[in-house]
This record gives sequence, structure tokens and C-alpha cells, in this order.
Amino acid sequence: MKRFFTLFVAVLAWAAMSCSDKESSEPRLDPPFQAVFVSDTGDNGALLYGRYDGASVGQVKAAGFACRPAGGSESYVATPGDEWDQTHVVLQLDGLKSGTEYEFYCYVEAGGMRYNSPVVTFRTTGTPSDDPDPDDPQAEEPRFGTPSFTEVGSSSAQLSCTYTYAGGESVSEAGFYYHTSGSTAEQKVAAAGVASPVACRLEGLAASTEYLAAAYVVVAGREYRSQEASFTTSAQSTGGGSAAKFSGWPELLAEDDSNSDYYYAYHLCPDLKTSRGDKARNYTVCFSAEHHCPVWVAAPRHESYEGSANRTNAYKADPDIPADIQYYSKSTGGGCNKGHMLGSAERTCTSSVNRQVFYYSNIAPQYSSGFNTGGGGWNILEDWIDTKVCADTTYLVIGTYFEKYTDRYGNSASPKKISFGDRNDVSCPTMFYIAVLRTKSGNTKKSVVECSADELMCAVFVRCHNNNLKGKAVSAKDMISVRKLEQLTGFDYFPNVPNAPKDTYNPSDWGL
Repeated sequence: MKRFFTLFVAVLAWAAMSCSDKESSEPRLDPPFQAVFVSDTGDNGALLYGRYDGASVGQVKAAGFACRPAGGSESYVATPGDEWDQTHVVLQLDGLKSGTEYEFYCYVEAGGMRYNSPVVTFRTTGTPSDDPDPDDPQAEEPRFGTPSFTEVGSSSAQLSCTYTYAGGESVSEAGFYYHTSGSTAEQKVAAAGVASPVACRLEGLAASTEYLAAAYVVVAGREYRSQEASFTTSAQSTGGGSAAKFSGWPELLAEDDSNSDYYYAYHLCPDLKTSRGDKARNYTVCFSAEHHCPVWVAAPRHESYEGSANRTNAYKADPDIPADIQYYSKSTGGGCNKGHMLGSAERTCTSSVNRQVFYYSNIAPQYSSGFNTGGGGWNILEDWIDTKVCADTTYLVIGTYFEKYTDRYGNSASPKKISFGDRNDVSCPTMFYIAVLRTKSGNTKKSVVECSADELMCAVFVRCHNNNLKGKAVSAKDMISVRKLEQLTGFDYFPNVPNAPKDTYNPSDWGL
């Protein structure tokens, strides 16, 4: 009865204050909050008030307060209000330490958003005590690390935060709150599990925007949250930030005119025509004079390129690239054999078309014992990619990487020069990848340029260049986003396809 009377009197006083024409001493806050303050402070408790304009944010689903000792070293603990409605929330907060300064804010959940007021401070009465209270629920509260952010694109980001908890209660929920800088409106995303580190992927973010995020965990009905940390999304790719030579080739990358190391060749099929009567394209290659090796090969995959022509084994220098930067012969070395970027089996419509894939510009050194061999790591990936080629055209970029690389299985490869093709200065790639763009349904009968982002899927499949992946089936660990590959290599992939979803990928779309 005493508790009810205290709350009743407090609300009456509040109502009188709200109706008064006199200026209030409480701070005036930005909408939806009108006032947040504390009353009836004691040695171990305080009565907290929040007044807000619920009508401005929609139906209020929940309201309460998040409090912690001042100074920022401990987590905020969120507690629902004892009573709340569309205009106010009241909470008698007990279990505080005497003579201690606290900071708190009011929160309101409405319309799928969470709104937080500015922080208010107060001090409990009495003498501070340094002795820990064994019954204090905060004595074994979760402790958070600093949230971290990876794979930050123009519309998505991967969030992670570690925490420790030694208490006897179970963690029932974990996730993140996030909001744009300068806004009090938060969104909440729950993690798939509650183990540390808490990990979530955010989608649908605004480009070139600063966000703040905090991890949270729920223990015994109480919510604890970490300090906020910030990240900024990248600028929105227009799909044409760098212009490709031919705008109608979805797989094509742009030439890097500033890099004199790169040479380009655009190979058309001698005897395969399009429906318009033009020569169909075979593949495009970017070749490095420094590495004496292809950097990337871009090519379409479609049933029209497949037929009954035999493998020609017509190894020779690419006539459209200076011969002195290519291999001098088809000989091998360095424990490697001749690895096709675009495979011979993918161009069997005619013998003339097949001969082009035996140009040295389409060949890279690949380890022969466990990578480019039956059951080798690369062969397994190539065979798996074959199963993803659809009735609509599938677009591939097959590439090499020459810096130190470690994959998600823990395999590593370091840069080195080898003897290959009768040269002793060929760079041995540390990683190979295949970037794939296609329609989700596989049978839209539309160009990918005409498709919405929801109709498309793209992803990158990477394999560290070593012999340890022999017999290793393709898994989600082999996948990264196209945006992540762009950050790694510096190239702009699929610039001719404005809606290519380069920031995201879903392993289940690919059967993984």
C-alpha cells in the first residue's frame, strides 16, 4: 500500500506540474521526450520519471529506464517501468548503493523503434561503502568488450562484441541496438545465439551514414548493454563508378588506366554469333606484366558455349598482349601445372572458341598435387560452380591474388616467385577466386541489368592456393561478399549492373 501511495502521489504531482503555466525546472528534451527526472532519492533507491509524447511515435509498446553507476565503466541495466502509458513512465528503482552517483536514461518502444532520452544523473544519499554486497545483482553482471564492425558496405555491416558472464543465471537473449548518429530512435536485432561473441549482420542501412551500435544481453529478465561504438557505411555504388569498355557486358570490369602494369584483351568468338548476328564474346582478361600472370578473367557462362568440340590443347601466347610479358612456353615448374582461369570444358561449342582458352593469358600456375588435380581444391570448386550455371546467363570473374592470404579454414599462403613457362620470375598466386552473378530463379529470361536487386544474387568463392584443400567440399566458409573482394583487390566488380547486391550474400541461396 505504501508503494502504491508513493507512485500515486508522484503521478498526481506530475500531472499538476504538466498543467501548470509556470516554467518547470526539469530539462526540456527533444521529441518524443518532454521531461526525464528523479525524485525521492534514498540510500538504496530512487523514483524515476519520464514524460513523452507517445502520439508522435505511435502506440507505445514498452517503456522503462536504463541505469548504471556514473563514469561509464559498467553496463547499462534496463528495467521496465512499474507503470507506463502513452504519456509517461514511472519506476521505483531499488538495490542501489548508498552515496553513489548514477546515470540513467528513459526509453520508449513504439512503431518498431526504440527511443532513448538524453542521460540524467543523480546521487543516492548516505555514506559510500566499498564492501561488495553479495546480494547485489550487479556484482556478477555481464562485462562487455568494445563492439567491432567488419564487411561494412553501403547498406550492410557485420557486428560483433565479446562479453563475459560468471553468474548463475542463464543468458536468454543477445543482440544489438543501433541507430544513426544524432538520432534517439534505435532499432534492435537479436543474434541467432547467446554465446560470446554476440554476432549480427545488419541489412538495409543508408549509404555514407554514421551508425552507433551497442551489444546487449538479457539475464534473468534484466537487459545489459555495452558501450556504443560507431561505424560509417560506404558510398552507394551506382554500378558505373568506373566505366567498363563495353556497357552491355555484365561480367566486365573497368580498365585501370592509372596502372601501367595491366594489359587487357577482349576475345570474341571466331565462329559463334549472337541472336543479332554479331560475334559472341568469349572472355576478357587483365594480365599483369609484373606478375607474368592473369589478374582476372571475366566471362559469361551459358549453354550456347557448350557443344561437342574436343579439347584442343592449343597453348600459345595471347596475340593481343605483348609476348615478352607472357610465359615463353607451355612448360611448368614450382610444383605447379597449367591452371585454366576459364576452363576448356566451358568452351566446347567450336574448336576455334576452345583454342582461345589455351592462350597463356588464361593460364595461371596452380599446385598440381592437391589444388589443380582430380579431387583438388580448385577442381572441386570449378565442378561445384558448374552446378550453379542456370538457364539465364551466369556471369563469372575468375581471379588471382598475390598478397599473403589466410582462409577461414586456417590455411595460409605467402607471395613468392617460381620458375614457370620457361621464366624464373612468375608470381605464384596466394589465392584464387570466382565471383558469380546470376538471377535467383535462374530462368527469368531477362538481362541481369533489367533485374531488381531482389531478383539477383552474387557472391565470391575463394580458395587459398595450397594443397590442403584436396577433397574439401565447398562450404559457406569459402564465401565472401563482392564488396569484401573489392576492398581486398581494389577492383570494381559488375559495374555494368546497377542493382547487383554486392554488399550481401546468403549461403542458402547457393545451397550451402
